[in-house]
Amino acid sequence: MGISGRPMKYGRILHSLNEDELYTPATIAMIALKIDPCQTANTKEAKRTYQRIRIALGRFSNNHHFPDEGDGIVTLKGQAPTPGWFGWRWKAALHE
Repeated sequence: MGISGRPMKYGRILHSLNEDELYTPATIAMIALKIDPCQTANTKEAKRTYQRIRIALGRFSNNHHFPDEGDGIVTLKGQAPTPGWFGWRWKAALHE
């Protein structure tokens, strides 16, 4: 077992999550861009990077069979409420 596929690239970010807080792929992507400000120097590239991270983590949550209904609902400004999962679930999935 261990980390496999693209999400390994984001393992450091997943390990930094608060275990009792809800996260969606989008919120984690936002955190990733804040952690590495070099990625946001170019607005167009930042949007692509954000989208790549969000898609990779969406696949990660599906591949690790996170419950479809989430552990709770996350509401971001301008977006529909979305299922989110606790940080502990994201971290545990890294070691499956």
